Amino acid sequence: MSKLLPGSVALVALGMSIPAGISIPAMAADVEPVGAPAYKATRPVMRAYDWTGFYVGGNVGGHWGSDKISTVADAAGFGDAGAAAIDAAASTTLHPTGFIGGLQAGYNLEGSGGVFGVEVDANWLGGSATRTVTNVPVINDALTDTAQATFLSTMRLRWGTTVVSDRSLFFVTGGFALATLKTTDTFARVGNVTTSTSNSTTKVGFTAGGGFQYAFTDNLSARFEYLYVAVKNADATIPAAPGNLDDIVVTHGYSDHIGRFGLDYKFGG
Repeated sequence: MSKLLPGSVALVALGMSIPAGISIPAMAADVEPVGAPAYKATRPVMRAYDWTGFYVGGNVGGHWGSDKISTVADAAGFGDAGAAAIDAAASTTLHPTGFIGGLQAGYNLEGSGGVFGVEVDANWLGGSATRTVTNVPVINDALTDTAQATFLSTMRLRWGTTVVSDRSLFFVTGGFALATLKTTDTFARVGNVTTSTSNSTTKVGFTAGGGFQYAFTDNLSARFEYLYVAVKNADATIPAAPGNLDDIVVTHGYSDHIGRFGLDYKFGG
C-alpha cells in the first residue's frame, strides 16, 4: 500500500491543476497525434468558360475576288470568224480587291461533342477591276468589262473544339452565300455607236472556311476568320448597235477569298 501512495498523490495533484469544466478525455482529443498529416484547405474548383449563348458583333478585313469572264458574240452581226475572235480575246479573269466590313450574329451551344453554332452576317465590300480588249474583231474595236462586288451575306453552321483551352475555339464553318455583283460591259465599234450594259445582280452560292476565336472575358471574344465564297454565274448582254446584229452576251463567274477580324459580345456569362 505504501507503494500506491505516491501514485495516488500524483493523480490528485494532477486533478487539482485541471481547470473546472475541462475533462481529461477532452484535452486528449485536442492533442494532435504525432505524425498526423498537416491539414490543407480544399482548393476552389475554377469554372470552365462556357461558349453557350447568343452573340452579336462586327468585323473588318479584306477580300480578293475573281471574276471569270467569257463571251458569246453574235455571229449574225460579226460573222463566224469575227465572233470567234471576240470570244477568244475576251476570256479573262478580273480581280476586284478591297475592304470588307459588316455585322454578324449567332448562337453557340457547347456540349461533349464540341461547340455547335449557327451564324448570319451582312457585309459591304469595296474595290473594282477593269480591263479593255482592243482591235477585235477589227482594228480599233474595243471591249471593256468592269466588275465590283458590293454586298455579301452568309448563313452558316459552325463547329469548334476547345481542345487547347476552354477559352480557345478552333472552328470550321460552311453554308449559303448571297452576293451582289455590279458589272459594266461596253463594246465600241469603229464607225458605229458605242453600246453598253450596266447591271447589279444578286446571286446565291456557297461559302466555307474556318478560324480561331478567343474569349478574353465571359462576354467579349475576338476572332480571325477565312471564308471562300462562290456564287452562280451572272449574264449580261451588250445590245447591238442600231442597224447591226452584233450583240454580245457576257458571263461573269464570281468567287471571293475573305480574311477578316471580328469582335463578339456574348449575352449572359
